[in-house]
Amino acid sequence: MAYPPLPHTERDPAQLTALIRAYPFAHLFTSGKNGPLVTQLPCMVDTQDGKITGLRAHLSGLNPQRPDLDDGDALVAFSGPGSYVSPNWRVDKGRGGTWDYTSVHVWGRITLRPEKAFFTELINDLSALIEPQFDGVSDAPVWSTKDSPDGYIDRLLPKLTAFEIDVTRVQGITKLHQDFPAEDALSVADHLGRSALPESQQVAAQIKQRAKKR
Repeated sequence: MAYPPLPHTERDPAQLTALIRAYPFAHLFTSGKNGPLVTQLPCMVDTQDGKITGLRAHLSGLNPQRPDLDDGDALVAFSGPGSYVSPNWRVDKGRGGTWDYTSVHVWGRITLRPEKAFFTELINDLSALIEPQFDGVSDAPVWSTKDSPDGYIDRLLPKLTAFEIDVTRVQGITKLHQDFPAEDALSVADHLGRSALPESQQVAAQIKQRAKKR
């Protein structure tokens, strides 16, 4: 049996890219002489002809995961909103509770990129992606490396390890009650919409959006 099940498999490259750009803080998994390790870090996604081709990121040079990066294999997991779903929220209450969520898993090969130009572009791209999500928090414009003090990047760069991942496989999972009857899915969405949890409200909106396309 295929996994994830076909109804939960997301193949639209635009949807996968959109999730990564909206939720760029990911889990980087590697396995080396110290066993499996994981670090949470923001990643920049690169595309070509609409398809995900690469990821860029950096971590501390003191991170024990650092030795795994040089020409190593990586799995990067991006998570969108998720929420518990109670059986009580469906019209048909004959099936158990579950968790609705969206995610993108990306596999690839790592290459270290020690060049200052690569690091500077990475930081500027991440700032341009993430800072607008906090529009209105302050009156300051979007930050970039040109706003940093003289010599700051040069002093910082030796302490960090920047890298890129050449993507070999992408798996998208969208589990939003699309394999349930529309009346059950919409009932779940109505209940989640009443939740005080922002993620549950976001899942409710996504379920309703998908239900309209049926």
